[in-house]
Amino acid sequence: MSTPSSSPSAVQAVLARNKLGTFSLLHFSLTAATPLTVIAGGVVVMFALAGQIGIPLGYLIIAACLWLFSVGYTTMSRHITNAGAFYAFIARGIGRVPGVAAAWVAATAYCAMQISLYGLLGLTAESVLARMGLDASWWVCALVAWALIGLLGTRAVDINAKVLAILLAVEIAVILLFSASNFANAADGLPLAAMSPSTLGGEAAGAMLALAVTGFIGFESPTVYGEEAKDRRRTVARATLATVGILAFIYIASSWSIIAAVGADGVVDAAIADPSLMFTLAGEQLGAPWAVIGEVMLLTSVTAAALSFHNTTARYLFALGRERVAPAWLGRTSPRTSSPVTASLTQTVVSGAVIIAWAVLGLDPLVHLFYYMSTSAGIGLLALIATCAVAVIVYFARDRRGESLWATRIAPVLAVVALLWVLYLSVLHFHTLLGVEKGSTLPVLVPILFAGLAVLGAGWGAYLKWGRPEVYAGIGHGAKAALVTETSEPVGVAGGR
Repeated sequence: MSTPSSSPSAVQAVLARNKLGTFSLLHFSLTAATPLTVIAGGVVVMFALAGQIGIPLGYLIIAACLWLFSVGYTTMSRHITNAGAFYAFIARGIGRVPGVAAAWVAATAYCAMQISLYGLLGLTAESVLARMGLDASWWVCALVAWALIGLLGTRAVDINAKVLAILLAVEIAVILLFSASNFANAADGLPLAAMSPSTLGGEAAGAMLALAVTGFIGFESPTVYGEEAKDRRRTVARATLATVGILAFIYIASSWSIIAAVGADGVVDAAIADPSLMFTLAGEQLGAPWAVIGEVMLLTSVTAAALSFHNTTARYLFALGRERVAPAWLGRTSPRTSSPVTASLTQTVVSGAVIIAWAVLGLDPLVHLFYYMSTSAGIGLLALIATCAVAVIVYFARDRRGESLWATRIAPVLAVVALLWVLYLSVLHFHTLLGVEKGSTLPVLVPILFAGLAVLGAGWGAYLKWGRPEVYAGIGHGAKAALVTETSEPVGVAGGR
């Protein structure tokens, strides 16, 4: 029998129940996607990078791919509820060993995505304070936000949802205002050519499609909060599909509005000349203060995203600790708030150490921390999404469980084909995404790093199979797996691979 000190108790291994409705889940997923950051930074970069105006069509294509994936993904979520999400789905679909491999990749990628945001957050805060006549280094600003996010991460999940709701509402309102202003001040009317297939082509277009995927990262997070959701069989699916739809509308409308405001013939040159094109247009059309307001909203957008990814990462670590795939103390929750407090504090310590290291070494917070790390994490998460799409097919191949042929066969197969195509483009043009020369070390190193993590994770899963069979039996089974800690025989976790 395991001792209490080596594993979380059944009480400690339970998250809060019935706390989050559809809109609360939407707050987590939409803020994780950082729509204002994507529009103000990513869309402008894509115009400059691709050298063409097909950005709105690119977002439409990616949204269709992710919608197809979400059909099977949310159908599977009705049968599997686990804060580990991708990890649990892959473990229950393809097998436990691949599931542990996915867990190592997921924990690393989500952690890296969250930490990367502190680079952009610190620089944006530094700029906003400078406008007010105050001088503060980016890392000081980042550490202030880090402390706030670390505190909120230990609070009850519904408190986090309320904070995100306020920030998200203001952010989307600003985006819609800026987009409406761009359309109202169109240079040459509505540029219908932006939706023509002829506007997408060449190597740069492939890189642009891959970059567009990162704008949706976070859409998958409602499943992470399934254990804390109300009526999880419905709310998780609604929130996931709504997130894809809302983000698609925002990205297509806002990118199209920039083309309309500048003109189809001049938008690429304007994006190359002015990385802050979105805010520049707002200042010209609505008045100079609105450019400042946009920058402040960018700060709150990134802060909200960092909080959302912090919560997602903490729940992944919690799920692994609860099942003893990772150190068991990660699987403990707060008796008062039922938040994954030890996993949250672990994520806080790791992110704080990275911020301090970047400050001490004098590394560039925008290029080396935000852009390199977030883009690299996006590759890892895209690989996980594609693998999870395969897991959906395998899971329902054994038993459709009363679900439709469309949700269990047709949509998942189409999603696998589409996602593998996008993943191929991402790896092939990764040097373009990073803005480095073809043949550079970093574009090769990142995929190798994630492949290495997967191999190490698979090795750990194989060890658990032979060395700790009671832990292996519980992989992917969430709260049921915690019962293993009370006995050497697994309870209620029979089956699976």
